[in-house]
Amino acid sequence: MEFNSVNFNLNNIANQKAGLVNNSQNLLQQTQSQIQPQIQQAASLRVEHNFMYDFFAAKMDNETVLRYLQKLFDFPDSIEKFVNQLNDKNINSKLVKILVENLVNVKALSELINQNSTEAISRIMQAISSSLKSGIDAAQLKEVLVFLNAIQANTSHGANALREFLLLYIPLNVPVFDKNLNNETLEEHEAEAIKKSKLSILIETINFSNLLICINEFENNFYVDVFSLKTFLKDEFLRIINVLLKEATIYATFDFKEIKTSHTAIGVQNFKIVSDGYLSSNMLILAHMLIKGILKIDNEYIDK
Repeated sequence: MEFNSVNFNLNNIANQKAGLVNNSQNLLQQTQSQIQPQIQQAASLRVEHNFMYDFFAAKMDNETVLRYLQKLFDFPDSIEKFVNQLNDKNINSKLVKILVENLVNVKALSELINQNSTEAISRIMQAISSSLKSGIDAAQLKEVLVFLNAIQANTSHGANALREFLLLYIPLNVPVFDKNLNNETLEEHEAEAIKKSKLSILIETINFSNLLICINEFENNFYVDVFSLKTFLKDEFLRIINVLLKEATIYATFDFKEIKTSHTAIGVQNFKIVSDGYLSSNMLILAHMLIKGILKIDNEYIDK
């Protein structure tokens, strides 16, 4: 056999080996690309299973429902953590539109909640279906579904976005996610105060009738007007709020103004928010503090 013929055969063998290696690598890559989604799906199902198990294992109360809803919306467990994501290098692209230059874009927030509620409803529907097939009582999930449907319906209008967002962090005494607030007790000077304020909150309580809170901000200081009946526990309110403000390093001055008109208590708590579409992250935190503080006083008054 000639030398050139030997070289030719050796080259053929080398090329064949190289071809086999390339084919093996391609096959491995194809197999991995096919298997990876299955692995991810299996991992997702395990997470979902643990998520569902934790919910079923927990006592059904407002706090549990809120934690569950926060996970469904992929939101952190506090408003402070939510707004602080602005400083996170790995910030979710969806939040970039909401948290702009330390301002909360209410319209963008509404769109995010509406979108996330659609995805959450789909997950709950699948969970209910799986529960029924397994013979598991899905009553708790159906209650969550009612909340989600109400949140989605209410966030179709940007004006309700702040309220629906805050409801994910405020355990109300009675679930009223879809209840309209009665604001017929507003007097003319109170309506005027709303027009002049950056953010207004009308709170319905069980024991102290309606309260109106009007907030303005100037050079990182907040000025808060509180319209309430004489029976409202102002000192207790300030004691609770001042502790929260100190922890959050937020500065606020309060001015209490008495109102004379009240409505008949009907055993529910609720609130409504009016804003101009943009507010600072600290104002959002402050609004949460004020609502939660007032409802805390209302609930403690009930227990006495």
